[in-house]
Amino acid sequence: MSSEKVISFSNVSFGYGPHDVIDDVSFDILKGDYLAVLGPNGGGKTTLLKLLLGLLKPKKGCVEILGKAPGKHGGQIGYMPQYTSVSESFPITVRDAVLMGKVSPSIKGVFGIRFAGNASADVEKALDRVGMLSLINRRISDLSGGQKQRVFIARAIVDEPQIILLDEPTASVDQAGKNSLYCLLRELNQDMTVIMVSHDISVLGQGVKSVACVNRKVHMHDQPKITRELLSEAYGENERGSCPIELVTHGELPHRVLEFHAESEDKPEGDWHD
Repeated sequence: MSSEKVISFSNVSFGYGPHDVIDDVSFDILKGDYLAVLGPNGGGKTTLLKLLLGLLKPKKGCVEILGKAPGKHGGQIGYMPQYTSVSESFPITVRDAVLMGKVSPSIKGVFGIRFAGNASADVEKALDRVGMLSLINRRISDLSGGQKQRVFIARAIVDEPQIILLDEPTASVDQAGKNSLYCLLRELNQDMTVIMVSHDISVLGQGVKSVACVNRKVHMHDQPKITRELLSEAYGENERGSCPIELVTHGELPHRVLEFHAESEDKPEGDWHD
């Protein structure tokens, strides 16, 4: 992983009302990182992505992407939003869905749709990379959950960005589909920086290089290792002194534990055990 900074947050705060969702956070993300962003619902994970994309502006502090303000990166960031269902009556094909990642607005208003570059070849290249080229003419509504997510990843990378942001890419996907998507993201990380928001802590066993625990504050970890400290920073502790974690990872397979995994005096400090 390079020492070059591709993203910098400096004393950034943001709130939707009187209370800040993101509170005075500062951190850097390096080129070539594969970062998992973990935290509870409402903790600020998606808000962080929207600040990166320029969809929200911080009320305090500064965000820089590739040395520029968000939204000024010239297509060097690909974005995959949270999973959304596609109506069976909507006739969009796989080709059309990925092609929308190539839309370029005309200078004087939009009179029809313009596509940047060699759009058709770029679409085929992106679909081939995610293993979906053979289904290029299939309707999106006929695909499985995992196949749809691959198509949406292809749309995010069709312009060959330096950075890809993914918001819960494995939501509504079965375990086999999750493992397949994690393998794909590891491959993409060979030539782009990957930032993935997830509620699933088992991602720590899927090749991520670093972890951001987001719960109003942001705590960065270079080693994706499950510890009490990491869980506490990402999810906090409830009144029973336990973390509301459903999954931990032993080796390559997720191991399900109780919803509230209470601590006891005979547990060793450091790594998390069941």
